[in-house]
Amino acid sequence: MNSKYIIAGLLFCTILHTSCEDPIEVDNGFETPQFVVDAWINNNIDETQIISLSLTQDYFDNRLPDAIADAEVNVSTSSAASYDFEHIGDGKYSWTPEAGSNIGEIGDTYIMTVNHNGEIYTSTTQLHPVPEIDSIRIYFEDEAFGADNGLYAEIYARDLPGKGNTYWVKSYRNDTLLNKPQELNLIYDATFDAGTDIDGTAFIRPLRFAVNALDEDGLPRDLDIGDKVGCEIHSISNEAFRFLQIAQEQTSNGDNGIFTIPVANSKGNVYDSNEERVLGVFNVAAISSLEKTVE
Repeated sequence: MNSKYIIAGLLFCTILHTSCEDPIEVDNGFETPQFVVDAWINNNIDETQIISLSLTQDYFDNRLPDAIADAEVNVSTSSAASYDFEHIGDGKYSWTPEAGSNIGEIGDTYIMTVNHNGEIYTSTTQLHPVPEIDSIRIYFEDEAFGADNGLYAEIYARDLPGKGNTYWVKSYRNDTLLNKPQELNLIYDATFDAGTDIDGTAFIRPLRFAVNALDEDGLPRDLDIGDKVGCEIHSISNEAFRFLQIAQEQTSNGDNGIFTIPVANSKGNVYDSNEERVLGVFNVAAISSLEKTVE
């Protein structure tokens, strides 16, 4: 081949390659950090309660969020109790009950107040009851929900009477919390969401089965002899349920294929002094729990 054609071809490829490497600046609209409240506490006896405060950061900022270390945090109840949370580092504020006590009782209303640089943030929630876990069943399943044959777990519990009960079932395998987005098990009146006529019945099977760990392909992982399965049911408010539901949808957005939903913040129940909603949620949970070892 004539050398001049080779040189011309190389020049063309160089120009084409260079033109394809023009940098593109993405404007994500980030300007001012926003206040974030992470306040998931419970009425377990003797358990230290933690409320975390931080600021949002740019999406492309590869570091941990800035912690807020100079706020005043208080939780009061409808029974006239008041608890000051003290900063223990990294934006975490803690309160520890006296021996044999907890933060309150079923039916109590709670008001969280956060004072930071003269700005007051508040939130109100109620401590709702939680059903007891009847049992955890370990059994052999043939191709359970598309997975391999093997031993799997199911939790048996019954929704409390009355419409609008919402729960968060936390599951553990060998004391490790199952925390993938797809492993977030949220229950509304024994089923997935509002809009059904179900009330006061046993949790439906997909939710009972959702206590199993998932593999990298999103399929249930079977159990081995000696594995320990732990389950906790947390009572949560309807606002907390929706907050977690949106968070789950957003964090697993890549699984939705061509039907990817728009990116949006989860709406919580915390407000500033202008009654504008800020990021985060405040919930006080009652908890029931049970463990079982595979034999």
